[in-house]
Amino acid sequence: MGGRRAKVSGHGAPALARVLVVLPNWYGETLFATPFLRLLRQQRPGAFLATLGLPRCREILAHHPGVDALIDYDEQGAHRGPWGTWRLVRELRRQRFDTAFILRRSLSRTLLLALAGVPARIGAANRKSGWLLTHRAPAPAAPLHKASTYLPLLEAAGLSAVPGPYEYIVTEQERQQARERLAAHRAEHRTLVALHPGANWEHKRWPVERFAALADRLIESRGAQVAITGGPDDAPLAEAMTSKMRQRALVLTGDTTLRELGAVLAETSLVVANDTGVLHVAAALGRPVVALFGPTSPRLTGPLGDPARTIVLHHPDCCPSIPCRQPHHPGSPGMAAISVEEVYEAASRLLSRDA
Repeated sequence: MGGRRAKVSGHGAPALARVLVVLPNWYGETLFATPFLRLLRQQRPGAFLATLGLPRCREILAHHPGVDALIDYDEQGAHRGPWGTWRLVRELRRQRFDTAFILRRSLSRTLLLALAGVPARIGAANRKSGWLLTHRAPAPAAPLHKASTYLPLLEAAGLSAVPGPYEYIVTEQERQQARERLAAHRAEHRTLVALHPGANWEHKRWPVERFAALADRLIESRGAQVAITGGPDDAPLAEAMTSKMRQRALVLTGDTTLRELGAVLAETSLVVANDTGVLHVAAALGRPVVALFGPTSPRLTGPLGDPARTIVLHHPDCCPSIPCRQPHHPGSPGMAAISVEEVYEAASRLLSRDA
């Protein structure tokens, strides 16, 4: 963004004294919103800035210096159904927000803010919820990285928008707890490599037998200690992976919260992961990452870490369409096209660089 300002439609400039930012739903997309939050805070340092998001988004933004309050939208719990929605509307009314930025095209969330009486509602122009917005940013002329799609909303509010890296904050206490957790399992002076075989869609996952072969090779050729990471739902993947390995790995799958996992990732020398939120947490922490992409586009959702410490492996010609919109597609030729050899070579290059 920056330079020539895009045309926007709407009313006069919003007050921007008490601001609510409505977050997207996924971990990675919430991280992609952190450049937006940083720019907003820089340009309105005295504003009260809160976010509204699913409870899981709280873990991504905990300790973020630019956010004053994290408000949960618990649509499966406390805010479920008409009465739960009304409870949230009343809570937002009490907060007296003057401006809301809506980062996803959502009729339910935009209507929620209208009912809460937020006078300035800023979002992307769209047929579904655009009629409830007071300020509308036009759709981009060409596909943009997800993080950049949020920035025109700042311009719609009269602010400047310049793309930048994302942020994830790990406290020193969290780091120390991670060190203590790892100390019980790892040999001193061994290189710690995290492998993350999970992803929210099956066809975004590199085959577990290849993760297993990569793990064995990193252990045997590089003397690395391998940690397998993931949430409780990834336990079958970790079990399948370890069953195919010759060497032993530290299995952290299902044994950490996202905050705890982030602190563990901060201690690693390398992270190899599919296109998932954990990949972006690692990149936001400045860790060297090898990112495995198949049915999704690195141009649109690739990691925003240090380019010198980031290697993206992607064979777009092997997928029928990029991005693929079929989450239950049985397997992905794009992921199958990524060989163990090229992932090992990329991993070795990054490990040698930081040695």
